[in-house]
Amino acid sequence: MSSVYIPDAAVDAALDRELRALLCACFTKPQDVVFRERRYFKEPPGHRWLIRDGDGVLAAHIAVHEKMIEIGGRGRPIGGIAEVCVHPDRRGRGHVRTLLAAIHAWLTAREIPFAALFGDPRFYASSGYVSVSNLFLRADPSAAWAPATGAMAKPLLSEPWPGGEVHLAGPAF
Repeated sequence: MSSVYIPDAAVDAALDRELRALLCACFTKPQDVVFRERRYFKEPPGHRWLIRDGDGVLAAHIAVHEKMIEIGGRGRPIGGIAEVCVHPDRRGRGHVRTLLAAIHAWLTAREIPFAALFGDPRFYASSGYVSVSNLFLRADPSAAWAPATGAMAKPLLSEPWPGGEVHLAGPAF
């Protein structure tokens, strides 16, 4: 089992249909209906990693957004992990851990110091993610900064996750 990288811009019509089918199988809350029409929740990611099982079926997927956080007026790049999913019939095979390892290596090679996601610690702690309470979001520039719910981060280089308020402008991933 190995992961495959594909830039989102290279997704063709057939893969788009497969991705939307996988996302619809995995995300079933009312707001997730967006995956019927598009392969992203809020904004298109730049990058995708996939796993196909031995039979060729698209089994798992993770999208990555290149984002910037601001700490005390200083910008730092992060990899925003999104749309993490494994087909319900293909779970329990380590697909997410395999994909995250490939993504972490890719981000590290680009000297991106952090990966961040919004999720449940039960699923991501084994890949090195820790809950952070100092990430603040602002999707609308005229709005106030709001604390992020379910934020998790993983330092990828020697730099620890910063203390104090960390700001992420734009839509959450």
